Amino acid sequence: MLLLAIDFGNTTLKAALFEDEVLLEVRYSLSISDIECWLDEIMTLCSASLEGIIISSVRKNENIKTSFVKKLEKKMILDRFNKSKLIIKSDYTMPKIATNRKAISVVVPVIFLDENTPLPIQNDYKTPKTLGKDRLAAVIGAYFLEKKVIKQPTLVIDAGTCITFDFINSDKKKVIYQGGSISLGLQMRFKALGKFTAKLPLLKPNENLPTPIGQTTQSAMQSGVQFGLLSEIKGIIDFYQNQITQNKELLIVVCGGDAQILKKWWEEYVINFTDNSHYYPKWTIEPNLVLIGLQRIFQFIKNNEDN
Repeated sequence: MLLLAIDFGNTTLKAALFEDEVLLEVRYSLSISDIECWLDEIMTLCSASLEGIIISSVRKNENIKTSFVKKLEKKMILDRFNKSKLIIKSDYTMPKIATNRKAISVVVPVIFLDENTPLPIQNDYKTPKTLGKDRLAAVIGAYFLEKKVIKQPTLVIDAGTCITFDFINSDKKKVIYQGGSISLGLQMRFKALGKFTAKLPLLKPNENLPTPIGQTTQSAMQSGVQFGLLSEIKGIIDFYQNQITQNKELLIVVCGGDAQILKKWWEEYVINFTDNSHYYPKWTIEPNLVLIGLQRIFQFIKNNEDN
């Protein structure tokens, strides 16, 4: 059975098609019209096999329902798939396919990830309603990336418009999302310098990690942003390694549009600017972490319904 997972981010929209736990295809930088066309392709080829749609959004769900889901609902009623019904779920029960002798009615549930969605891990965030749903999906995706029976404490770094740090840990009985931190993303830092000062230019990141001592205004800005961001990351990793994980190895999983360039800089930074006697774990890059997390959440809900 197929599942369409959609992530409405601050600046981009991406989606993935799964068959069970297998990721079949990912599409990036989409518009809502692109999603509609892709869903049309999926329904044309295999309408009876579409098990559901799950959506994560940092935007208001009410707006997404109006601009996207309602249009799909109308489209599916009016076009040649007039035996299909699109159901927006709020109680998270999985509808069954209704059949009769003359026709088959295919029911496609649409689940919006929110603070009430059942999860495969425990969420200890104190204000779950305000928690970014991409952050929540990412930590669940990271949890399922690790195949060991005893799960490692995991720090998820999402290097997108903002850079977020989220931590999951486990005791003997359960896996717990404990929270994290939110900071300015790489591009946002450069834009802030260019916008909120009188004379500083708007720059792009240097491909290579600059020296901490900038000797021109441009190199000083790049040092401040790039070297400063890595120093911030080091401080957060040090905190979790030294004070939280209790000598367990920390797993670091990174996603987001700037993940690869940050990984490159981080490796240079560790070699050249940190104590060589200190061990820093290698980063695992998973660009589709949020989408993987959405699939696992949907599967968890389905399994609970089946049982």
